[in-house]
Amino acid sequence: MKGDTDRLTQAIVAYVGYGSRRTPDSDEAAVLALDPVDGERTLALVKQIVAVSDRLHIPREAFGTQNKSVLFGAEFEKIWPGLSPEALSALSWRWAYFEFF
Repeated sequence: MKGDTDRLTQAIVAYVGYGSRRTPDSDEAAVLALDPVDGERTLALVKQIVAVSDRLHIPREAFGTQNKSVLFGAEFEKIWPGLSPEALSALSWRWAYFEFF
């Protein structure tokens, strides 16, 4: 459902701090604030998704001239299909920061 995808996207974006922080974070309170009723379940799902994305390994030589975000999105979509482009961008931002900095 579109509403579920939108809520999950908002939760992922809030959790990692995409667009609101200079560096990625793990902001549990931001996710809980989005959904006071079912926040714990949403937070558990977000943490599961982020843990999987944090473990994604893409060899440096695989990038070539390809944009890291695009390659991350394509690879992560194979593992966890159905996330929005914005959620993939947020996860890619976090992943690239910890992978390369």
